[in-house]
Formats: sequence, structure tokens, C-alpha cells
Amino acid sequence: MRIAVLMKYVLDPDVLARDFTVDPVTGTPSSTFPSYQFDPYDRIALEVALNARVTCPAGTKVTSVCVGPDAAEDRLRETLAVKCDEGILIETRSPAISDFDRACEAAKWLAGQGDVSIGLCGRLTADSDTGEVGPVVAERLGWPMISNVVAVEMRDGQLVCKRESGEGYEWVKVALPIVMTATNAPNIAIRKAKLQDVMRAQRASVTRLQASQTEGSGRKLNTVRAYIPDVTRTCRWIEGDTAEDKARELSTVLRAHLGAARAPS
Repeated sequence: MRIAVLMKYVLDPDVLARDFTVDPVTGTPSSTFPSYQFDPYDRIALEVALNARVTCPAGTKVTSVCVGPDAAEDRLRETLAVKCDEGILIETRSPAISDFDRACEAAKWLAGQGDVSIGLCGRLTADSDTGEVGPVVAERLGWPMISNVVAVEMRDGQLVCKRESGEGYEWVKVALPIVMTATNAPNIAIRKAKLQDVMRAQRASVTRLQASQTEGSGRKLNTVRAYIPDVTRTCRWIEGDTAEDKARELSTVLRAHLGAARAPS
């Protein structure tokens, strides 16, 4: 059995706001000091897969798969350093491929892998905040999908997963093959690679494939414009000798703002 984790190569979500811009022509995010990593939710999915391998039958493998640019190969080596069995880069011609196209490429690859029983990815993407990938992959493959997974285990020969629900957590029995989307939970800690494993990963090979990239095939949703909104911020000090004076002044200011907001335009 093999678990394939779909990893998205994104601009570091923690980049400082003053360094973040959006290209006015392509609508893609950029940064003065660009730093890229794998999507935080996909890293959670990878952790779920690595933990699941412990309870799954002997020989179960975890494969990290990235549909993205050439530069993502170094990040795939980081997944090898935390004991992924294999890293695969499906290289795209364009660095700014949509989540839909990325999901279609991943589904096409998964369809040709007879030993992959589980496709895992994050429930959202950090840069576009969409949840397209899991559902699109499941639809393309004709596999069932289960969302918000935080743990996967094999119990008495039956695969079960723990998922977040509106009432808390629940354990669900699942049949294979299946697509899962992972979410964060207090008990999920992203593991760190040991130095010797990092050095080993640098010598390991990453399988490279070329994406067919049939962009936008069947997608009905298009981004018309992406931009950073103009925001005007003002600050006003509330004066007063005592707390009561400041409270009265604050209430006066708030009433004035509320009155202005309710006034007909």
C-alpha cells in the first residue's frame, strides 16, 4: 500500500506584510525577499501520513508529490529528510498554476499508480485559501473523499480515520482507495529532520516528471483580479484625567461614528 501526499509549493505565509505584493498583471503573490515552502496544511497532511504508516501493514510507503516549478525539488528533499519513502516532482511550465490544474495533474498521476490507496492533501491552501484540490482529485478519480482528517490508523485489518466534526472528533471506517484532506489538531506536531537525515536526503534522488498542464480544462471559476485593498487607518487618543473621563470621551466618539455610519448617503 502507498500513501501519496500532495504538496503545494507556496510563498511563505509568514512573510512580512511590508514585503508582500501582488503582481498587477498576473495576479500572483510575490515578495521583496521571496521565500517558498510547502503549504502548512499539506505539511500537516504529510505528518498524518507518516504517523499512519506506523500502524499500516509492513511495506506501506509514503510518497510526497508536488505539482510545481523546478525549485520545489529542494523542498521535496525536506520531505525525504523526515522519512518519506519517495519524492516526485511533476514539473509545470508555468510557476503560477491554478489549484484546479494542479489537482487535475495530480489525479492524472494517481490514476496511473496501481499501488496508491490513499491520496492526502491539506483541507485548504495557504495562498489562495481554496479547498479545491481534494474534491477535484476525488471527482477525477471517482474515489470517495473524507475531509478534516487528523489521524489514520489500521485496526484489526480495517482502516479508520479520526476526523474533526461540528461536535468534536469522530472515528470513521473507510474503504480503499480514498482521498482525504487533513486539518490541524492539537496532537499534530510537525516533525523536524535530524542532521544525518538531511544529509542523506541531499544525496537521494527525486523522480521528475513533466506535467501535461491542460490548463483550465473544465474549470468554471476564474480569478478576474487579485489585489491588495487600499486601507486607510487613523488613530485617535482618548484624553481624560480619570478612567471615567476617558470612558465618557470614548462613548462620545463612538456615538459620533455610529451616527455618521447610519446617516443616509
